[in-house]
Amino acid sequence: MKTNVLMLDTLKGMKSLIFSAFLLSNRQKRKLRIVYLEDFNWVSSANYLGITPASLGAGMELAESQIRSDYQKAASEIRRVLDEYLSEHSEHVPYSYELREHNRLEYIEELLVDDPEMLLLVSNYSSVSSTAGGAVHYPNILDKVACPVLVVPDDQTFDSFGNLLYATALHREDIDAIGSLVELFGDAVAPKLTVFHHHPDDDFEHQMKWLGFQAMVTEAVPQVTPQFHLAKGKDLDAELEDFVRGGDFDLLAALKERKGFFADLFGSSHTHELIRHFNKPVLVYHEKQNE
Repeated sequence: MKTNVLMLDTLKGMKSLIFSAFLLSNRQKRKLRIVYLEDFNWVSSANYLGITPASLGAGMELAESQIRSDYQKAASEIRRVLDEYLSEHSEHVPYSYELREHNRLEYIEELLVDDPEMLLLVSNYSSVSSTAGGAVHYPNILDKVACPVLVVPDDQTFDSFGNLLYATALHREDIDAIGSLVELFGDAVAPKLTVFHHHPDDDFEHQMKWLGFQAMVTEAVPQVTPQFHLAKGKDLDAELEDFVRGGDFDLLAALKERKGFFADLFGSSHTHELIRHFNKPVLVYHEKQNE
């Protein structure tokens, strides 16, 4: 059975994140692994404290103390939330949970050895690029891992993903990613799928490429009838944000390229802005490293 991994590093929003992870895992018929993970070697290092004025240094020490305090409370909090969820839901999702003191990137790599098709779930509060409070930046998960990452807002529970939006730069790996997206979030009722593309200079050559891409997507996901939207404004971020706001989408997905059209879209600042405005899950695929 394939695995969903919910990675936590703060008590904030824990209940909604765990509930969402269980509901999604049940729909996908996947097992769920919950891990509260802190890299205390990194927290205590110069990477965390940095070279700061004395006033900031005291603040950093307070933040580290809070992180350690939350870690000590995490096991009982997770157990409490699990008991609450299981008392309210009868469906069975195979699950496990643990606390680990480990480098998060190394931990994810270890899990991928056992399940290369795992889906990683993280909170939009801190797990994307910073520690608790958002004051200190940690290596960005979205930049480093090889598996798809579902970034979930921690202020509400998500149990339905019937209207999917995929943003494409017409990359060859988008076809596989779109197929994966529909497989992950399709169930007895096929989801709606909209494919968004941005190109301000829609010349004849690009029109042919866009039409060909539409045909490839339609062939790749015969279980749905995809819709397509071409945005022609000059600003990609603004065009995508306007389209997202105007639609009733449950999830936004895109391929994070190493360079090119969407190379910077999922940088930490862009990601946080997009997620904050969208306030729905964002699924990030990654361009393969061997190509």
